Amino acid sequence: MKLRFYGKKKLLFLLLAVIGTLILAACGGGEIDKNESGSGDEYNFDFSHFFPPTHFMEDEIQELSAGLEKATDGRIKITSYPGASLAAPDGHFDAAATGAVDLALSVHGYTPNQFPLTSVMELPFMATTAVEGSKNLWKIYNEFDEFGDEYAGTEPLWLYTTDPGQLYTVGKQVKSVEDLKGMRIRSPSPETSEWLAALGATPVSMPMNENFEALERGVVDGTIAPWEAVKTWGLEEVIDYATVGNFYSTTMFVVMNENIWNELSEEDQAAIKDVTGEKMAIKTGEAFDAFGQMAIEDAKEKGVEIYELTEQELAEWSEYINPTIENWINNVEDKGLPGQEVYDRAVESSGK
Repeated sequence: MKLRFYGKKKLLFLLLAVIGTLILAACGGGEIDKNESGSGDEYNFDFSHFFPPTHFMEDEIQELSAGLEKATDGRIKITSYPGASLAAPDGHFDAAATGAVDLALSVHGYTPNQFPLTSVMELPFMATTAVEGSKNLWKIYNEFDEFGDEYAGTEPLWLYTTDPGQLYTVGKQVKSVEDLKGMRIRSPSPETSEWLAALGATPVSMPMNENFEALERGVVDGTIAPWEAVKTWGLEEVIDYATVGNFYSTTMFVVMNENIWNELSEEDQAAIKDVTGEKMAIKTGEAFDAFGQMAIEDAKEKGVEIYELTEQELAEWSEYINPTIENWINNVEDKGLPGQEVYDRAVESSGK
């Protein structure tokens, strides 16, 4: 049995392990401790993500770690590194693919053009809840082999979406397309930027952790984000209005370095799959939906005025927004990928 460490300071761990072995040999014995089952390699994996340590996703990761350790009789342990301490928010996928970290969680949209098929779930009006979006994304990922190229160098453990994104503004309430014209709105993805521009707004790309200051200082007039992000990043302190239209969903990944995955025994691979996959996609979706509801109540208490677009109003907005869908299909098809088929399947799976 070999005890293997991956992730931060890997060379240091390896050196210490070698020194320890030499010391034991010099002392005339002493075996490396085996796990309780007495067989199989042990692993201590790092799990890097950008959420703050107080975020509920850190709790989900800790629960996953405990469940995986139990399922493998202690062979696999996970150490979480929140707050982008090992990799920048937009560097997590590459960090996992290159082996700089063992497991990584981040947002697909932070690396534009890396995930052309996955971005189907970021198109307008694809889901009304995080559970719905997460189940659908994981389903179509498993149905189309073409998704595999997007995750080269990694083994996806689960994919999920946030609760749907809404529009939050400062100083001006938005109820109509006319209200939005000329406003500078933070955008989370190229797809969202396209339809914001079509509606007459000026999209501004920036990561979530810059939203509070940008809204507070008037760098932007509003932002598109899920309710979860409002509470996570304290935006209810700076926004005045919310316009609800379930405009899009942010998609996220949890991946493991492919080389490390391939080194695992079939038994340990099966154990990981048993506690991740659709099970974690749904569990994560439930957490985002629940937290989103809490965020709505907190925003109301802070005096944020919430306006929900009617079906008639959404139909008007859709005239400007829906061309983004056709453009997405054409762009993906131009890459030799089944854009139309993936979109149609995503719509069918959602029951829309």
